[in-house]
Amino acid sequence: MASPALSQASTAFESDAPQVQDPSRGRKDAATSQDLLLFLIAFRILNALSIRTFFQPDEYFQSLEPAWQIAFGPDSGAWITWEWKNQLRSAIHPALFAGVYRSCARILELFRMSPWAYEELLIAAPKVTQAVIAALGDYYTWKLAERIYGHGSNEAWAALFMTVTSPWQWFCSTRTLSNCLETTLTIVALHQWPWHWSIEATGDEEVDQYGLRQIPGTDLAEELAKCVPEEAQRINGSRSMAYRLCRCLLLAATACVLRPTNVLIWICLSCFTLWKSSASGRLLKLPWTNGNLWINVTAIAHGPATRRERLVLVFEAAICGLIVLATSAVVDRLYYQQWVFPPFRFLYFNLARSLSVHYGRNDWHYYLSQGYPLLLTTFFPFAIIGICQSLFPRDTPPSQPPLTTTIKHQLATTSLLIPFALSFISHKEVRFIYPLLPPLHILSAAPFAAYFLPLLSPTRRQQKTTKRVALTLILSLNLFLAIFTTQLHQTAPLTVLSYLRSRASGSHTTSVAFLTPCHSTPWRSHLLHSPNLKAWALTCEPPLHLPPSQHPTYLDEADQFYQSPSHWLSLHLGRPPKNPSEQQARLVALEAATGVAWNGVAYSVDEKGRKREKKKAWTGYLVFFEQLEEEVGVVLKGSGYGVCWRGWNAWVHDDWRRRGEVVVWCLDEGEKRRWEEGVERRREGGGWWKGWVGGFG
Repeated sequence: MASPALSQASTAFESDAPQVQDPSRGRKDAATSQDLLLFLIAFRILNALSIRTFFQPDEYFQSLEPAWQIAFGPDSGAWITWEWKNQLRSAIHPALFAGVYRSCARILELFRMSPWAYEELLIAAPKVTQAVIAALGDYYTWKLAERIYGHGSNEAWAALFMTVTSPWQWFCSTRTLSNCLETTLTIVALHQWPWHWSIEATGDEEVDQYGLRQIPGTDLAEELAKCVPEEAQRINGSRSMAYRLCRCLLLAATACVLRPTNVLIWICLSCFTLWKSSASGRLLKLPWTNGNLWINVTAIAHGPATRRERLVLVFEAAICGLIVLATSAVVDRLYYQQWVFPPFRFLYFNLARSLSVHYGRNDWHYYLSQGYPLLLTTFFPFAIIGICQSLFPRDTPPSQPPLTTTIKHQLATTSLLIPFALSFISHKEVRFIYPLLPPLHILSAAPFAAYFLPLLSPTRRQQKTTKRVALTLILSLNLFLAIFTTQLHQTAPLTVLSYLRSRASGSHTTSVAFLTPCHSTPWRSHLLHSPNLKAWALTCEPPLHLPPSQHPTYLDEADQFYQSPSHWLSLHLGRPPKNPSEQQARLVALEAATGVAWNGVAYSVDEKGRKREKKKAWTGYLVFFEQLEEEVGVVLKGSGYGVCWRGWNAWVHDDWRRRGEVVVWCLDEGEKRRWEEGVERRREGGGWWKGWVGGFG
């Protein structure tokens, strides 16, 4: 039997008994949806602009850096990583932000903005763009929940509540990672997916002009009868399942081009629609004994979708896939200047050649023991209950319509199969299963609403007190996690670039060396145009040139540096300069020797004009983490370098190389003096905590 709480929490599904149509209801629903979408957009823009922490290098180096190069040219100083040099990534995602950057440049031309305002616009514009994308993801999470649980149901609002108050969503959804765009594309496509095709046809369903079953409860015929012929034709076309399926598959194909592993989601859902398994058995009597043998036979047959629906699904999947692949091929051709197929190369390099292992190896149970708990945080227990209820419903007879049960079962099964499949890959990250978070919130919504619904009833005071305390604890912990991850943990990688930009605003050249693990800070997307700011950093290219047997012993440049920083500095840079003049003179000599203008890294050029050996040089500013300060200080003893800036980073870090504050040493006497005076003033004024929290400007 269904629990009273769950029955009370649930509302009627769209396809239940026919309801009297209220003419004003459609207008009210449209106004509610529009208001909600505008609220979510404003909410996520606030979310995006308030984040001041560093999460993943891919947020910048797999999106904004190639976008910067597309927008401003190959000589704009963007850091293009090995994935782009080897055509592993589709240029569709960076092209989106390249358009944003070009729009910013156009705004500069029209309004003649100050350099400071233009810099702030270049930093904020990609965030705002991604915020709108994230808001659409929240909105369609609610829309899909309404489609599953019913219009205006408590569960639908619970799903929206969970996605809005999710610490992970606040921390990650507005970042410019391809996984974030993939997540939004996936949930919008899931909302368009023909879930009702997974139920056996009864012959009483409403069909569109192509003979495809319509979504139950849409009352399309009644709506068309009220319209003039032209409007009826438009509505009939836009509401037809063929048109809806086309939108779904275009979005799904785009998500698969961005992240090829997304295809696993659509394989699972397609199997539910196209095929079904049936089990049968037969008892055979063995003639040479007195025993019997039971034989089980499992057969795969055509699924519940009609023959026309199966044909349309396969046909549209092929057409939409070809359209997206063709578009992607053209975009990639324009970017790479040759015909390439990045999804294939992505799978080849990361699976066949196991190059992803270079960036870490995780336990087989990572997604279960760390991935889902990180994604769901305080909602993890409700997700477990929701998945179990969806896979093993105990209602007899069912309290929910068959379509609701079917969708929840498919979402729960997919949410388990995808992490299982990805667990066979050695390199794992929580963001790889990020597209499953909206479906998990929807599955969690039913037990969440059932548990906290008594808070809305006037009785059961003692029970209400317990649940009110539980809800308060959930919200408090979510708020703490959101503030900690977006305001306090790993702030220095961003604040140090703000400091360096401010020092490059003059007419003199500012040079910077990042003696940190590779990609520890953003690059040109935050260093911006600054023609006088030139920089280099340690690299971590994978062993592309080595066979797999030699991968375990391979050391990239950052690994070599951290084996012995003092030896590496002496070998590659020589004796540190004593003053800015000596440092500038060395750069001039390096340019003369290589015949190439120094722009962070210079190259020697052979007789055919090909770039050869990379050459680095001492710079005016050195950036490194605090744990390295003692050893670097020994190397720099007697030179002109001294502390110019320190910035709070994190209390703890899983990478020992990134522990402690971010420290900047420089040759500029004025900078060193200002730092010392600032430290002294804060010490006298008791304001030392400001440097501890966010660094000194």
